[in-house]
Amino acid sequence: MDRPDARELDCLTCGACCRTGHDGRILVPAEDIVRWRRIGRDDLAEQLQPGHFGEMAFATDDRGACVHLGIPGAPNACAIYDVRGTTCREFERGSWQCLEFRRDHGIDPRP
Repeated sequence: MDRPDARELDCLTCGACCRTGHDGRILVPAEDIVRWRRIGRDDLAEQLQPGHFGEMAFATDDRGACVHLGIPGAPNACAIYDVRGTTCREFERGSWQCLEFRRDHGIDPRP
């Protein structure tokens, strides 16, 4: 199968990348924690779990999904999108990792 154009992928119908954190994989750099505390979002810093490489990571639910995945009416939307972490902001729609997560979750990348 040809690699899909990233513009063909709709993150709000997917959420696969946010469902991969069961063991501390969705890392949160220390700079994000400082930023959240600076803007009064201590709650985000307090909801973290130990992650890989000595960093902190987003907490997950019992299925391994980020605790911030889903809002009323949009199960794949990010509840903290405006202040999301660096790892999430830098994740590229349509990247090899994106396509791998989609495949692992049985999501066809074609519209």
